[in-house]
Amino acid sequence: MRYLLINHVPVARSSIPGRISVGDLWLEDLRAQGQAVANAGGRLIAATPLVDTLQAHAGGSFHMVDVDLAHEPFTHLPLPAYRSLPRFLRVAARLRHRLAEAIADADIVQMGYGGHPVPLGRVAWPIAGELGRPRIWVFDGADPFPRLERDARAAWPVKRQAKLWATRRFERFCRHAVARADLVFAHNQAVVDRFADVWQPERCYAFDRSFVTERWLVDEQTLARREPHLRNGKRPLRLVAAGRQVAIKGTDQLIRAVALAREAGTPIELDVLGTGADLPRFERMVRDLGLDDVVRFLGAVPFGQPLFDAWARCDAVVVTNLTDEISRNVLLALGRGLPLITYRNPGADAMLESADAAWLVPRGDSDALADALQQAHARRDRLAALARHGLVLARRRSLEATHRQRAALAAACVFVEHDAARTAIAEARG
Repeated sequence: MRYLLINHVPVARSSIPGRISVGDLWLEDLRAQGQAVANAGGRLIAATPLVDTLQAHAGGSFHMVDVDLAHEPFTHLPLPAYRSLPRFLRVAARLRHRLAEAIADADIVQMGYGGHPVPLGRVAWPIAGELGRPRIWVFDGADPFPRLERDARAAWPVKRQAKLWATRRFERFCRHAVARADLVFAHNQAVVDRFADVWQPERCYAFDRSFVTERWLVDEQTLARREPHLRNGKRPLRLVAAGRQVAIKGTDQLIRAVALAREAGTPIELDVLGTGADLPRFERMVRDLGLDDVVRFLGAVPFGQPLFDAWARCDAVVVTNLTDEISRNVLLALGRGLPLITYRNPGADAMLESADAAWLVPRGDSDALADALQQAHARRDRLAALARHGLVLARRRSLEATHRQRAALAAACVFVEHDAARTAIAEARG
């Protein structure tokens, strides 16, 4: 089985032949999917844009890694890159030709909604249909349409109408893709709800979004050492929020909640990790609220052990996303044995509630968040229980486990009698 993955996340050229430079989180995902496809009897071919240089955040990651393709469980197929409409128009013919060659040589094709200003999957979809290849349509993590509508409404009137029209047109295209694809993989319940009218359980599957590889999961001994600290209510409750410091991440609401909780007499401290366009505004807010000795801005922290060490100094991870995108920090925090306090999000609520794995707060409600922080400090045994329940959940939802199911489902389209495919179908249907 030649499994062609068409994805908009770019990689960069390396000065060494046979190597490419890849974002670290993107590389983990490619490796997990490549190994899963190999286990299902195939080979993963990742067709992605190739650029000369790349910043880590543009590669969907924290920093870049140089890799030797000869030792990876996937093959890379370079595509022309574009980030603007004029550039897309210049490379469109070459891009379609390159995709047609790759799809003609594939047994099954995976694509999705990502790419700006023209989604790459939208370019590949009709080509795969014309060539008669089985198609997998993927929503990797987000329901993209609330964000697209929000961006459109922020534009000037004429441009606003054009953007809203384009967003609605793209939603119609995605509905068509969900209705016609051989397989649909979604990683957000909001997507399932949006396309409920064409969602068919025999070929449409919802997975929990996970960036947690099995080697990142903490062991029982680590969790046992942390529990006495979690239960110690004599210390201030120390929180951490990590990610891009932009408005839709809700860091300002968390800062306001910390201020409200402290006004009520609850000792709380907060570490903020990451950089972004709104970081100066958040820093001013901390100064205006007189929280300079309580809220610490630690800047960018490399993913991996440096990030895990920074988290380990805290008692709980807080996620305050304001859009229907599941933060990678949700399952990552659980996998590191840390209690999670998070705004409600349709993509993760059912998973977290069924496992009793997080302190859920109404989204966008700073007062409710402040109340949750006060309760978390007062109910330390509850924090310890959340940490234990969360680790159990993260172990069941590892990146490798997700890709094993997805690859076996894909194999069922190519190798109908594949044993792993039958097992995965049964597991995915619950």
